[in-house]
Amino acid sequence: MLGEIKINNYRFFLGENVFSFVADRRTKKLISNSVLLDNRPILKSLAFYGNNNSGKTNIINLFKSLKILLSGKENFAFNSTRIFRDSDVVSISITFNNNNDMGWIKYDFEYNCETREFLKEKISNVYYYDTGNPRINDVFEFDRNAKILKVYDVDQSKYLDMYVGNKPFVHSVRVDEGEFQSLKVYKTALEELGNSLVIIDLYNIPIDGTLEAFKTNDTKKINFITSFAKHADLTIDKLSFAKENEVSITPTRVNEKALEDVIQVPDAFRLMTTYKNARVPSIFFDSSGTKKIEALAAYIYDSLYEGKTLIIDELDNGLHFMLTRAIVSLFNNIENTKGQLFFTAHDLQLVDCASLLRKEQIYFVSRDENCGKIKSLGDLTVADTGIREGSDLLKRYYKGDFGPIPSPSFIRDLLLIGK
Repeated sequence: MLGEIKINNYRFFLGENVFSFVADRRTKKLISNSVLLDNRPILKSLAFYGNNNSGKTNIINLFKSLKILLSGKENFAFNSTRIFRDSDVVSISITFNNNNDMGWIKYDFEYNCETREFLKEKISNVYYYDTGNPRINDVFEFDRNAKILKVYDVDQSKYLDMYVGNKPFVHSVRVDEGEFQSLKVYKTALEELGNSLVIIDLYNIPIDGTLEAFKTNDTKKINFITSFAKHADLTIDKLSFAKENEVSITPTRVNEKALEDVIQVPDAFRLMTTYKNARVPSIFFDSSGTKKIEALAAYIYDSLYEGKTLIIDELDNGLHFMLTRAIVSLFNNIENTKGQLFFTAHDLQLVDCASLLRKEQIYFVSRDENCGKIKSLGDLTVADTGIREGSDLLKRYYKGDFGPIPSPSFIRDLLLIGK
């Protein structure tokens, strides 16, 4: 599970910005929205709101880059342009816990986006006392400019020249044996963290996970997906997977020329929906919203069952607001102790401290002409805003209390058309 992420000079977020899954111990409402993990209360979901082009997708791209970086690959890019930054160096800190016996781990680094090399790295173990105060034990530290390379306080600077620096240190050196063998478990921990980040765009969500469940006959997962689909579309009786010879593709049924000469039926055509005893291919007959739910359900299942962090861009894209509320509630349920949800949205029906989200689970992303800012509703004090648990947040949002909002009026444009 993720604990906290700090970014500095990431894209147009020029100063330090923090978003945290750490729950406020003082809050007694919606206790099930958090779980205690190695003495740290961790939120099961975070919601990010903001205007169009305010920076929400930049945060999704941050997760995509981190996933690549943590796996040891080199083709990640934190800042792709100089337009929004005054320095080539981005700083990022991640605190996480893989739900194993290693406890909390903190990974910090500085990365030069121009030269594409790491300038600093540090890995630490963090123990949290009952008071919330941390005890930090450094495992590894690297500083290119200061010529520092230490593993458990043992100077290994003689190996500095062997480190190219275009990917994390643990992925650049041999950890199976020798001086850096003690870092092997941390290399595995970073890889596990990367694998636990599942990132999807709801406007273009792949259905691979659902198809794989039906192909492998994963009964438990299939039942979960089917139940989800039936809640989304009350007319659905059943989902099933047809044998290849049960489905035919002909030019009269498929408009895409690329599919005209297909001999083997693609798996996507074999997912079948039953409506009152009529069994039809989902890809042709289900609505786009229903197909999104059929695809999304597999990712939700994996997150809850395997303890992954599901990151969804535009959770409310094409879904009924009751479905989005139900998905958020599912993650916040007391029965969920492993899965996390991070999502961006525009639907302010989800901003409901009274019954769905705690204040510290709600973040607003705003942008002025200079830079972007990330603000947690939990960090806005009553003295500053007058906002309390149970406040009418929609009313406060429309007043602009959480940042500037658009006030569109297209009447002038309509009048211009007539001239």
